[in-house]
Parts: sequence; C-alpha cells; structure tokens
Amino acid sequence: MSFRSVVVSAGGTREPWDEVRFLGNRSTGRQGCEVARAALETGADVTLVAANVEAALIPHGVKVVEAPTAEDMLRQMHAAAAGADLVVMCAAVADFRPIRVSGKITRHDATIPTLELERTPDVLMNLIEHRRENQTIVGFGALTGSEAQVREQGRKKALAKGADLLCVNRVGDGHGFATETNTLIFFDSQGTERGQASGTKLEVAEVMLRLAGEISQSH
Repeated sequence: MSFRSVVVSAGGTREPWDEVRFLGNRSTGRQGCEVARAALETGADVTLVAANVEAALIPHGVKVVEAPTAEDMLRQMHAAAAGADLVVMCAAVADFRPIRVSGKITRHDATIPTLELERTPDVLMNLIEHRRENQTIVGFGALTGSEAQVREQGRKKALAKGADLLCVNRVGDGHGFATETNTLIFFDSQGTERGQASGTKLEVAEVMLRLAGEISQSH
C-alpha cells in the first residue's frame, strides 16, 4: 500500500538548561530524513517535523516544520498528523528536561548549580491516544545492550506502546546514531517480530514503509 500523506519526525530534541546550554542526545536526524526520502519516492506528500536537523540531510521536496524541544515536537506532530495516513515517530525526544531555565551559568558563580529534572511528554503515546480512524503509526526505539537484550526490550516496548509498527535499533558503541547504516528489528503492536533489515538508512526505511503498508492493509 502507498500512503498519500506522510508525517515523519527526525533529529534529537534539545531541552534548555540555561541561556546557552541544553540537554540533548546524539541523534543527527539522518534516519528520519531517509524515511522521508523513501516516502517521497513513493509519491507521498511528506511533512518532516525536524528537531535540530542539519539542512544538508533534509531531502528536497518535503515540507519542513521545526520542533527543537519535546513540547514543540508534541505540538507540531499533533498538528501535522491530523490529516496524515502514516505517522512515523523517528525523532529522539529527550526523556527529561530541566525544571527551571536560568540565566547563563559560569564557573565563577558562588555555588555549583543543581540540575533538577522532570519528565517530558511521551509524544508517541500521545499520537496513538489521539489517532484518527485508519491512521497507521510507526514508532522507533533506540536501545542499548546485546542483540538479544535489544530484541527482548524491543518486544516489551512494542507491547507497552501499542504502535502499529515499532522499529528498534541498537545504539551506542558505534551503532545507530551518526552513522550512514542501520539495523532495524520490527515488532507489531502484539510484540510479534515482523522481520529485520540491515543496510543504508534509506534501504531500511524502504523496508519499514513496506511493512507499515502491509499492516495498514490488514486492519
């Protein structure tokens, strides 16, 4: 099945700590951009909700919406997803953010600051809870550990999230972030493994789109 309207998130959110510092992660947004590219190649109308993604990675032809923080990502994804057939939540959204944002902290301050954190909204879960009828939702999970541990964590995450398709990849130690290749393991909402793909990030994105189409047709 080819989706007519696709929304993809990409990149990593940055949660402000002071006027110049933030909490973030190592995601460059390449995988999300390659999902957007693969969707474009099928003829879909594609919106990319980008969290701090370099312009050079963004494929020509997508509509770009900036979403630098977790709150921005939640708001922009809800707005963009309203008319989409397929929603792909690929961005690495920070799990926590500072409770307070201060003025610029310096080494000359009298006291060493304490960083207090609070949880950010779970964007994927919010999208699933507010999905429209016949909408397909794909999530991503960046996990650490051995391949066996990643598989088991992925199965549990798929059951907990309830996305139509969850794409799990191993990160850390040279895997996942800031690379041109990736390995994705796919789980459906029942925690059943639906396959695995390795290759360039465009190649694994193409496999993901095919599986999402198959799941959409089975609804």
